[in-house]
Amino acid sequence: MQPHRGTILLTEDDASVLSALAMVLEQAGYRVLKAANGRDALLMLSAQVQLLITDLWMPNMDGLALLEEVRRAFPRLEVVMITGNATVASAVQAMKAGAFDYLTKPFTPPDLLDVVERAIEHGRWYRDISQWSREEDAGDRIENLIGNSAAMREISRTIRRVAPFKSTVLVDGQSGTGKEMVVRAIHQLSPRRNKPFVAINCAAVPGALMESELFGHERGAFTGADYRTTGYFEAATGGTLFIDEVAEMDPPVQAKLLRVLETGLVTPVGSTREKAIDVRVLAATNSDLEAAVESKRFRADLFYRLNVVRIHLPPLRQRREDIPLLVGILLQRLCEENGLPMPRVDPDLISTLQTYSWPGNVRELRNVLENLLIVGPREVLSTEDLPKSIRVPTESGMPPAGLALELAERQAIEQYLRQYQGDRTQVAIALRISTRTLYRKMARYGLS
Repeated sequence: MQPHRGTILLTEDDASVLSALAMVLEQAGYRVLKAANGRDALLMLSAQVQLLITDLWMPNMDGLALLEEVRRAFPRLEVVMITGNATVASAVQAMKAGAFDYLTKPFTPPDLLDVVERAIEHGRWYRDISQWSREEDAGDRIENLIGNSAAMREISRTIRRVAPFKSTVLVDGQSGTGKEMVVRAIHQLSPRRNKPFVAINCAAVPGALMESELFGHERGAFTGADYRTTGYFEAATGGTLFIDEVAEMDPPVQAKLLRVLETGLVTPVGSTREKAIDVRVLAATNSDLEAAVESKRFRADLFYRLNVVRIHLPPLRQRREDIPLLVGILLQRLCEENGLPMPRVDPDLISTLQTYSWPGNVRELRNVLENLLIVGPREVLSTEDLPKSIRVPTESGMPPAGLALELAERQAIEQYLRQYQGDRTQVAIALRISTRTLYRKMARYGLS
């Protein structure tokens, strides 16, 4: 017995066509509700319906009028139009009015199932985005920390556990993984949330100036010091100081930072007077600090002081299951920032994004999505809109782990093709992908 894959409301005034389409959908595992006209369809609509398929031309209420009513009552319900060749222009008009896609008669069962799978997948994806946004607004989610993977859930739990305390936290991960977002989340969830959050990037400050920037200096402390300057520690009094790229800090400054962490006292450059400060220090690095300690480039005692709590952010390629949600949330925010309508996203595009290695991590993903919106704005974003380096990962230097993933994927497809004797629809169901995605992957791997 096939699993229940979703509820579809099928609206068609031709009884024989209605029965034939319902049979195809039911055999594919969908629950089908049948309506003979638009008015009956409106009465049968409910929150449990995930997709409405309707003929464009029907008596009393045509598909466009039905779409208009549906958009008012169920603005996020996916709608697919069925049309004859002579009414393609009207179907395109329906898509501009909010329909997901259309089918032109005559069409085959695989054509029907492909558009149904894409529409339901798109609706599920959009509901996940909406739910995440609601939970974030309600405070049930940590702002900007997007992902439902096991790794991201554990990071969220750690952030909530450490936020109330003054302990130092070391956040490590590759560039673009979101280390500053983690640090800001710790500050926002802490009792210091209404006090200053001050950030300094050690890689952006010349070594000779780092001591003065962190601890301040007195007038006349060095050439050009014409007035007293408050350092980052004093500026963050009562709040949080975020030291980014801490591995780039010169050894003399490391020694002075260690003393501040041990004593809570700051001595400005050119002064002999110590000042008590109340600051929580959070640090981040994209380097291997343990290796830096081994090579004597970073003080072991400072490392232990900073490493009271460690949070590791995995690269995006190690949490690919988070990519659909990331794409949705990032697109939503980019559209809000730029005053653009939220586009529809072909599920195949998301599948393609999940196969890419993302050396630039979340930052690179955001840049790619922004480029899609700004350079080529359109109603539907598809795989063809992506740069070739992302569309063809084997040509973009995918690492060995990615190649191993592709090999496993090919073997899984071959296994299910044998098991279901070449039935592509059954294989797609077993792999939980659309038939279009299956055909694309089969073409990539040279499977007939």
